[in-house]
Amino acid sequence: MATIKELAKYCNVSISTVSYALNDSDEISVETKERIKKAAKELNYVPNAYARGLKRKRTYNIGVVISGFEGPIHHNVLAGIASELIAQNSKYNMLVTLSDEKMFLVKEKSVDLAIIMDSKANNDIIIELSKIVPIITFDHYITGDNIYNTTIDNMQGIYLETINLISKGCKRIAYLLGSKHSCHNKKRFEGYVKALEENNIKFDDSIVFDADAFTELRGFEVINDIAFKNQMLPFDSLICANDELAIGAIKALKANGIKVPEDVKVTGFDNIEIGSYMSPTLSTVSVDWKEYGATMARLALDILNHKECGAVSVPVQIIERESSKIS
Repeated sequence: MATIKELAKYCNVSISTVSYALNDSDEISVETKERIKKAAKELNYVPNAYARGLKRKRTYNIGVVISGFEGPIHHNVLAGIASELIAQNSKYNMLVTLSDEKMFLVKEKSVDLAIIMDSKANNDIIIELSKIVPIITFDHYITGDNIYNTTIDNMQGIYLETINLISKGCKRIAYLLGSKHSCHNKKRFEGYVKALEENNIKFDDSIVFDADAFTELRGFEVINDIAFKNQMLPFDSLICANDELAIGAIKALKANGIKVPEDVKVTGFDNIEIGSYMSPTLSTVSVDWKEYGATMARLALDILNHKECGAVSVPVQIIERESSKIS
């Protein structure tokens, strides 16, 4: 791969002339531009976008900070961001980094904007980063200048699931909590409590279980332990804070001879793909994660183009499948 200096020497012109040609400047003739561009292709010359960005005080990178590739949601959101940046013919690249690197990424000004997808990210650090570049949050709300919040209606999603179970005659609706550090874990639980209160069902903390994670393994372990210790389960339905917990819970119930939905109805949240293929198929709250990613990409481009922007709320809907139907 040739350098700009080698390209200039090959074309017998100055480096500045090569720069004019590759940036379609009117300072040089059309013939010279075409000759230099043709030579650039022959020599496999690739312009240094980062260096050009520094001169223009832009890197043309949008940073996406994640906690890790732990499940299908992040993959779909990232796919949505990347697809939308391409669809919009933007000059921006998506630069994905793990949470531990976020301070370095922003402080070194490697990005023009950062999307924070790490649910455990400290609010004070996010506010500090927002003093350097604009920040878009992922399903998280923080008050601050230069911070643009995007959220899904977590509370409404679980609220609707709880109401649906009540309408089926469920009286003892249990809840399986996810990670303590997650803000949407709290909002989802609030939806559950609200639905019980509005329907005069007494809240019972003995049937609220804490997985302290959003994994299938923890869903299995917690519910398996309860099923093993109780000859008769203390609940007739179970709302799980996400689909992975629900999948683990259903496996634990089946392993203990408990039928879903005949004995216990189970619901999740997120509508991950495997939920529609398992047996029984999983009732859930649906979020279009790719469209969520595309929404954040459009918001990022609007911010970078200095358009007026505000908070964005992504709608949800419940999807009823076999795991919560009346048997």
